[in-house]
Amino acid sequence: MCIPWKKQVVAALLLLCLPLLLIGCGGGGGGGGGGTRIISGVAMKGPIVGALVSVNRLQLNGSRGALLGTGATGNDGSYAVRIPASVTGPVVVTVTGRAGATYLSESTGLAVPFTATDSFSAVVDNFNPDVPVAVTPLTEAAFQKLPLILEQKAAVTTVTTAVLQSAIVAANAQVGALFNVTDILAPPAQSTAYLAALMVIDQMIVDSKAGGTVTDTTAAMTVINQAIADVNPALPAYQTFVGVFTSAATQVAADHPGAIAAAVVSMIAQVTNPPLEPNFTDITAPSAVTGLSATTAAIDSTTSTVILTWTAASDNNAVAGYEVYRDGAKIGTTTTTTFIDSPVTSNVTYVYTVVAFDAAGNFSSASAPLSVKPNQASLSVTVSGQLSGDLLAQLDLTPPTSPTGLAAVTTAITGTTSSVALSWGASTDNVGVTGYDVFRDGVKVGTATATSFTDASVTSATTYSYTVKAFDAAGNRSAASTALSVTANRPSLGVTVSGQVNP
Repeated sequence: MCIPWKKQVVAALLLLCLPLLLIGCGGGGGGGGGGTRIISGVAMKGPIVGALVSVNRLQLNGSRGALLGTGATGNDGSYAVRIPASVTGPVVVTVTGRAGATYLSESTGLAVPFTATDSFSAVVDNFNPDVPVAVTPLTEAAFQKLPLILEQKAAVTTVTTAVLQSAIVAANAQVGALFNVTDILAPPAQSTAYLAALMVIDQMIVDSKAGGTVTDTTAAMTVINQAIADVNPALPAYQTFVGVFTSAATQVAADHPGAIAAAVVSMIAQVTNPPLEPNFTDITAPSAVTGLSATTAAIDSTTSTVILTWTAASDNNAVAGYEVYRDGAKIGTTTTTTFIDSPVTSNVTYVYTVVAFDAAGNFSSASAPLSVKPNQASLSVTVSGQLSGDLLAQLDLTPPTSPTGLAAVTTAITGTTSSVALSWGASTDNVGVTGYDVFRDGVKVGTATATSFTDASVTSATTYSYTVKAFDAAGNRSAASTALSVTANRPSLGVTVSGQVNP
């Protein structure tokens, strides 16, 4: 299926609609009263500067509805748009090029025109003014995917606002899963994988321009959108995407050794063998989350951290992730059974709930609410210490166990460089393991949240010593794992070799 490139939402139309918003006819905010709220975030493909930002209601077919407000992106790509305070539920944020607008190319380091034919959108299932919304090529791909998911859902059920919200979650999750990004609406700066994905897309644009056929982002985004329409490696559109993406990704990995290169190598593997396209006609929701509990820790005299954990939900297919709510407003998404809310105000009571969702976007009912008063003991909050005469929770002091079973697979990249894919057994902790630090010859080379890490672009036929340390949310670190000696692309004890470079 071919998804045409969007060329709507030009500045003239928005200016025509703005007076309607100001008199209450075009804003779609509902009711007559109540002031405004701000929806904010960042527009990134490198930072998009001086572009037009519009916020619209989202209609049940996935298209834009009433205009709610307009604004512009700043020098760092940030935006803030006022919309009616009564607005809740699904909205779409669109960033459109205009005269003078630019984005910063990560590949060339140059400012590139972001023209009137360039436009990225982001769909939000439930607007919360406290949570920023990123607008990027990945969110644009999810926006293009949304109507296709809604078509499938409409075949088995009536599309209501709740069904629309489930389809939005499914579209965003599907794109995120393909690019190894947990939450594509979160600011990209929070995720190495997200930054790496944007770098690869930028290189795709640079490569397409080198062919002399285009002068904007159209060609690269068309390739991505056509692949996302049906994530199936057997389809020609997806095969085209894999070829273009892999070529660009290889260049990015070579240009950015270290964490970005490791993220790119993992992304290539994911794109080459993508997760199966979910059955979007599935309308069976996961079970409700149980066992929600919290640990609080002081940051300073007025702010704290809340670490939430819960028991995994179940689903007829599989649970894709969890949405976390504070006082009824969504504050984040996670694919694990742990979430950190930080910072929050100490000695203020918050109510948390968690909702599970599957790949088709079906939501469970909310978990039982958990009341948490950071740094004060209560029935539902684990308190491990005391600070300054107040009953303040201290950081957990128990480190995780050391990782075990460290192993490696090496693969040739060029005649002189290789990658080392490490894996190990999960550590345990009294609260929960947050991640792992990976060391090469005693120097930290990266961090992983899973029990695997790829050290990209090391020198072939050179022996390295790897160790891994686990850490928890409180910052406690385990002792190092047993060291593993790895000679890239040469057999060694405990190392499986999948490539060999001839001398």
